[in-house]
Amino acid sequence: MEVKCWSLGHVLKQATAQGDFFFKATAQLPLFSNEPKLCEKLSQLFPKQSAKIIAIDETKKWMLTEDFGAAYEDTVTNPIPLIAWADAFASFAQLQINSVNHIQDLASSGCLVRDIQDLPQQLTSIFNDDNILARLPDSILRTPQQYQVILTSLETAITALKQFKLPDTLVHSDLHIENIAKVEDEFIFFDWSDGCISHPFIDGTYLFRMEPSSEKQAVINAYLSQWHSFHSIGQLNQAWNIAEVVCYAHQAVSYSQMINRLPQQNIEDLQVAFENAIRRFCDKAM
Repeated sequence: MEVKCWSLGHVLKQATAQGDFFFKATAQLPLFSNEPKLCEKLSQLFPKQSAKIIAIDETKKWMLTEDFGAAYEDTVTNPIPLIAWADAFASFAQLQINSVNHIQDLASSGCLVRDIQDLPQQLTSIFNDDNILARLPDSILRTPQQYQVILTSLETAITALKQFKLPDTLVHSDLHIENIAKVEDEFIFFDWSDGCISHPFIDGTYLFRMEPSSEKQAVINAYLSQWHSFHSIGQLNQAWNIAEVVCYAHQAVSYSQMINRLPQQNIEDLQVAFENAIRRFCDKAM
């Protein structure tokens, strides 16, 4: 049975006498980690928060996993109240903090290292690439002078964020309610194709986009409170706010590489995500 089929991968489900099993094949892209190899390591290091891996082919980026339960979005009321994200994001923060002791293991297991200090140079290359810029509507395009202002703003934010000395951790890069499952009291995180080692607050991407509300702040507080051994909640909120433009830069680089590498047929959804990522980054940096 086909679960999902699109330009970034294929997911199939097979029912058996031992339960359902899932097969996933991930696209071969430069900024994608080796998802099967990474997931195999995650299942060893964090078995309660990871899918159980049955088999992998790390060369082809194929993997077979056991059924890990219902998606979290299917276990809460519909529409999903934003406050339902709070416990999941608190759990993910703990996973990130625990990953600090395993960074070398993760890097050796197919998890890319994406230092935020590399972002200005990566974006400079994007802004100089006519093939990428040709995919943007005129409403998003900026002048060379504006791009320079944008990059300077990013560099300033990265320098400020580094001052908080938060450790690089495991990062999901696409953390939202549809990539989370819940089994009893444990949250399981899946779909690690964009997984990497970077600044932990990169995983605020969906929260940053949301309109301000008490529920949104409750989710942010649930996440940031797990980092209390590093800074006060006030300082963590400062770092979180600085990280927004850096997060958008990370996403802009990711989607630019997808657009530039994949065939142009049937990637309408990625085109929209690419445009939104560039727009959010440029608007925030300006």
